Amino acid sequence: MSKLESENEKMLVGVETDSQSVNREIKDGVFKLFFEIPENAAELYSALKGVPCTPDEVQIITITTIISGKLKNDLAFVVRGRALVLGEHMSSPYANMPVRFLMYLGQLYEKWIKMKGEEKYLYGSKLYKIPTPEFAVFYNGMTTRPEQETLKLSDAFEAIGDTDLGSIELKVPVYNINKGMNEELFKKSPKLKQYAEFIAKVREFSKLHDDYAQAVREAANYCIANDILADFLRKQGGKIVSILTAEFDIDVAKRVWSDEGAEDKAIEIAKNLLKMKMSIEQVALVTGLTREEVEGLQV
Repeated sequence: MSKLESENEKMLVGVETDSQSVNREIKDGVFKLFFEIPENAAELYSALKGVPCTPDEVQIITITTIISGKLKNDLAFVVRGRALVLGEHMSSPYANMPVRFLMYLGQLYEKWIKMKGEEKYLYGSKLYKIPTPEFAVFYNGMTTRPEQETLKLSDAFEAIGDTDLGSIELKVPVYNINKGMNEELFKKSPKLKQYAEFIAKVREFSKLHDDYAQAVREAANYCIANDILADFLRKQGGKIVSILTAEFDIDVAKRVWSDEGAEDKAIEIAKNLLKMKMSIEQVALVTGLTREEVEGLQV
């Protein structure tokens, strides 16, 4: 590749030059990065609910901290102070999403109440009102799933308890956003459709290249040329390559953990993650190597 071609590609996909900035963004998925833009969140909510919503009515409150090495929720926002919306993008099994949403919900309400400085009202005699929780999962994995389905928290219970002692239920609609699915939803939210098209292009190009990062770059360039998330990809291209490459390496690592004789693959993955400035602790968690083994791989 010539110097001019290299510069053009960097300009096209917005390659980030600050490696520390890119590394900070790795923990945030592309879905979160895109739909945390209030304009995009507002369009998505309008499409799901069938009611108008403007960007100034949306307040993003996604949990961004990390506990026990696990990523927090993809997206959470409050609409007009009345609805708390939790959304997740999944390309893998999602049967446990109701349990995860339940765990997120308590933390999000705590965050919301503290943001308003109203903790004291929880202990008063007057009923304290909170935004109504609403949920959605967007699936585009390879396993065939229906266009729409609903998950229930109660399906995870060991046994259905005595409702006289109190009970809880949480229902999660799942929208299949693979090609040919949920066309009516895509008509209402062109941004969701373009997001799904970009992810599909990444999958398509990854079959053509051994270098996954190159596949992501080519998918981004294709989408920009065809006006699919063009502005977003121009601005965030470098971060997106880092995010998806990290997610791919982690997915590969998980698949090889249980393989007999997988140590060499784990070491190779660990080296790549260290080059991406991932911490020793995170690399050890992902690959199954010990801290000492990871430290020994540092250049």
